[in-house]
Amino acid sequence: MKIERNYFISVIVFSLLFIAGCASTSKSHVFSKMSVNTNSELDAKIEVDLSNKLMGTSTTKYLFQIIQLEGDTNFADGYGGLGGVGKTKSAAAYNAISSSDADVLVSPQYVITMKDNFFIQEITVTVTGFGGKIKSIKNKE
Repeated sequence: MKIERNYFISVIVFSLLFIAGCASTSKSHVFSKMSVNTNSELDAKIEVDLSNKLMGTSTTKYLFQIIQLEGDTNFADGYGGLGGVGKTKSAAAYNAISSSDADVLVSPQYVITMKDNFFIQEITVTVTGFGGKIKSIKNKE
């Protein structure tokens, strides 16, 4: 009986040592929020041809409004926006600019037509605007 009791006490002590022997480590890092702001002002001279209106069209088909099935793969930066409609607007602007010798599309106006079926969405965008030619770009003083 004394052996069983000593054995039982040994098991309890060993268990307590095993549990107490576990350790955790914590590492902290002192940090502060950092923000970076840049400001660059440019002065651009653009010659706009008001006698010639540019026009471009793009049609895109999407599966579940995410996967592009058909449509243009060339886009103009700075036109359009996010999502399927934005990409199609950007493609229409690219088509308008690339069909002329213009550098930018000034005062773009978009006509958007959407056809939604159960799985497939078809977006057609026609953009019109005036072509602008960049004459110079300088840092603003």
